[in-house]
Amino acid sequence: MRGLFNCRGQIWVETVIYTLIGLAIIGLVLAGALPKIEQKKDEMSISRSIEAMTNIDDKIYEVSRAAGNRRVINLEIKKGSLIINPAEDSISWSLDSSFPYSQVGQTVPFGDMNVTTTQNGNYEVELKIGYKMNLTYAGGDFIEKKFDVAPTPYRLIIENVGKDVSGNIVIGFVEA
Repeated sequence: MRGLFNCRGQIWVETVIYTLIGLAIIGLVLAGALPKIEQKKDEMSISRSIEAMTNIDDKIYEVSRAAGNRRVINLEIKKGSLIINPAEDSISWSLDSSFPYSQVGQTVPFGDMNVTTTQNGNYEVELKIGYKMNLTYAGGDFIEKKFDVAPTPYRLIIENVGKDVSGNIVIGFVEA
């Protein structure tokens, strides 16, 4: 009878040891895989940001055809921030990333967009489009507007306001 109890204890000890070994192996696999998963998620975020910037650029060129044209954009920002800079007549999207989208320290053209990756510990990827038109936000030429991550999409109205005194097309942005 005594040998039967010793055998049951050994089974429980083996079960605990095998469980711990299994958990250790799962932990090692996750430790190696999580950085790659994060890089892939950041790469997808950058791709979505490029698509959003391209959509904004398309809408700007649509409204630039005639004065009074308006378009509404539902802008969803899940990572990074969009900056409308009327002083430079540019729109940029800046993201912190674990993935270097382009060569670090160099500006790489991507269609009308310039992609710049910098590194300060993590990578920062900036997507920027400059315009030969006069961009304004809420009627002002120098009011820089930054749109950060939000749970609901921003509604932006893009409108061709007409031409300024120097003959440049004025594109106005307003948050609806």
